[in-house]
Amino acid sequence: MTEDVFELEMLAESAGFEVIFEVIQRKSDGNSPTFLGKGKFNSLKSLLLVHPVDVVLINGNLRPKQHFNLENSLKIECLDRIGLVLLIFAEKARDKKARLQVEKARLEYEIPLLREWIHSAKMGEHPGFLGSGEYQIDVYYDLVKRRIRKISEELSTINLEEDIRRKHRRSKGFFLVGIAGYTNAGKSSLLNRLTGERVVVEDRMFSTLSTTTRRLSDVKKGILISDTIGFIQDLPYFMIESFMTTIEDLYLSDLILLVIDSSDSVDTIQKKLETSRKILLPEISPDNIIIVLNKTDLDPDGVDGKLKRLRELLPEAGTLSISLMLNQGVDTLLESVVDFFRYGCIMNFSIPNTSDSQPFVSHLYDVSDVIGIKYDTDINISLECRDKDLERISRSIIALDGHITSIYHRENTHQNELDERPFPS
Repeated sequence: MTEDVFELEMLAESAGFEVIFEVIQRKSDGNSPTFLGKGKFNSLKSLLLVHPVDVVLINGNLRPKQHFNLENSLKIECLDRIGLVLLIFAEKARDKKARLQVEKARLEYEIPLLREWIHSAKMGEHPGFLGSGEYQIDVYYDLVKRRIRKISEELSTINLEEDIRRKHRRSKGFFLVGIAGYTNAGKSSLLNRLTGERVVVEDRMFSTLSTTTRRLSDVKKGILISDTIGFIQDLPYFMIESFMTTIEDLYLSDLILLVIDSSDSVDTIQKKLETSRKILLPEISPDNIIIVLNKTDLDPDGVDGKLKRLRELLPEAGTLSISLMLNQGVDTLLESVVDFFRYGCIMNFSIPNTSDSQPFVSHLYDVSDVIGIKYDTDINISLECRDKDLERISRSIIALDGHITSIYHRENTHQNELDERPFPS
């Protein structure tokens, strides 16, 4: 274990473990046969004789041979960071998609270990503390590969179904906002605050594995906001790939709220932002990201310095601070989200007040922001709309024998950068 064990302690707590003792390895590069230096490994063996435990947690990612050597020598289950994260994932998975993704990631994690056990068995070594005979491991290895293929097919089917739902939402004029960030930064709490609804909030890592989507409250414009799986440092590619169908919910969002924990040090914030950048960029343009520095109540004196550093690290993104605990900055964040989707065109017009006009008026509420409407002999309407919808709205006005009073095009809008949405018929 390295001295930086706070994250591992949080992971252990989330997995339901009680930490009995810690062994700190300061100088090892992690390349020794047991990951630990020889002296530190012997100290660990001696400690285990005095303080027996159920599991040894390693603050690092073990190579298969190291995993084999540790379990074979200690005669006890050993979990590295990835193994521990997978254990938590298995407990938190609630729906079919999450369970399939967790199972796939776990099997991908096991394949190199199985190869090592098979190799060791063929070399005449005992095939690992948790292993069985050579024949059983070989058969299980083949079953694992077939199961991974099957899971990939099922996830592809689920992804196609979700894509249909996303296209339906877009066809209705909805904008999509994704909440991203490091695990336990307050993403689910932010979703609750912005939508006025309740999703599970736990002071544990990875309380959310599946995507939860809700509508932004108290906003006339159709904006859907989603909370999804939290990030963590040094995840191997197979873990990211296994959860790609969930991460794609972020990639398909029009705007990302990247939540950062203000109680962390500047160095830790920088590391976590770099992890987030690796996952989000280049699929997400930095211009479509708002960095939300949360939990400012825990370090009020350090907020300005941390905001400055975040702006230096990702200058293209918007940056602001909030405290969900004190309900500070949330209104400003909400205004920033609405402003991001502010329509680029303002128009004023009138149409005859007839039964033929009513379906069109109802339709306008679905595809634009109706700022004002007055009923008289004519219906006088002021609205904001997308530039690409202007021509079709104008044609409908003319078809109803209406009159366009004025059209104003707002500059510096994000609308031209957003995905094309079909105009509902």
